[in-house]
Amino acid sequence: MQEKLFEKISVIFSFNFEKNIAIPYKIRWQLRDYFIKKLVYHHKVREGRELFHIFHVTDGNLDFKLRFNTENLSWILEEISDGLPD
Repeated sequence: MQEKLFEKISVIFSFNFEKNIAIPYKIRWQLRDYFIKKLVYHHKVREGRELFHIFHVTDGNLDFKLRFNTENLSWILEEISDGLPD
């Protein structure tokens, strides 16, 4: 099941300069914490003058699509998926 949400979330973000890897470490959504195990894909999108970083991550059970707004430093959970067909 894949669900589009567009909800504000809290994120703990980590950057490892030795490996040059930036990854969300933990997200809090609906008062529940999800520890990210893997960064699947990252890309950037520009909408007008705003730049967004899109992170596709997984905690091992659920897949998340996160949007980071570089203008106001906010995070949005755009999609969540359990990997099963709808």
